[in-house]
Amino acid sequence: MLNPPPRTDNEPPARTVRRAGPWIPALAAWLICAAHQASATYPFDAGEMLGPPGALPPWSEMLERHQAQIANVEACIDDRDACPRRARALHVIVEKGADLPRDKQIQLVNRYVNRKTHRYDRRKTTHTDAGKVVRISHWKTLWEFMERGGDCEDYATTKYFLLRRLGFAPEDLRVVVVYDRRYREHHGVVAVRYDAENTWLLDTDNHIYRRNKPVEYRYVYAVSELGIWDHDVRVR
Repeated sequence: MLNPPPRTDNEPPARTVRRAGPWIPALAAWLICAAHQASATYPFDAGEMLGPPGALPPWSEMLERHQAQIANVEACIDDRDACPRRARALHVIVEKGADLPRDKQIQLVNRYVNRKTHRYDRRKTTHTDAGKVVRISHWKTLWEFMERGGDCEDYATTKYFLLRRLGFAPEDLRVVVVYDRRYREHHGVVAVRYDAENTWLLDTDNHIYRRNKPVEYRYVYAVSELGIWDHDVRVR
């Protein structure tokens, strides 16, 4: 599960166990009918910029760890035999992707990362005078994900950093947190500005949404090296 979005979200919280209610059949029917409909894909220029990356500590802490681990990443890329076994694919992806066209680079990264082991974040609890506070574990860096896998936001972060290493500009990439109305939970995807007119969304099920997003997704907020953007009000 993801860390809560930076602003209050009135949607019901995600649940590990979902019980069908009387509205489920109607919702399911609507989703089937709407399966081929779509909302506009991610607009890079929309939404309010909340601030620099430090405005969301779990994200900025991950960026700091990533910078500290860059030497390990680059050593693997330069010499596959110098890598721990689980990180050796870094060399292969960068070597294979270096000469590919932009669309093939995106497909390569999306397919590879989606094959990695999915691990749910462990909940950490802290007790205060006001009662029990539950905190979700931190975002993983590229290096941490290569070693241990991760949750959906970690898939998105890893794709982000691999695309950065293949030459994509930070202005053209964002990790986007969406609210999935179907499963009633938050989910992480990557938005890639492919060209001046098209943005692609990279999902964890190997889908790449080139022109539209699933109708059940609502944009909540986005993060990158450059800052944090709030989409909870303006972007649907």
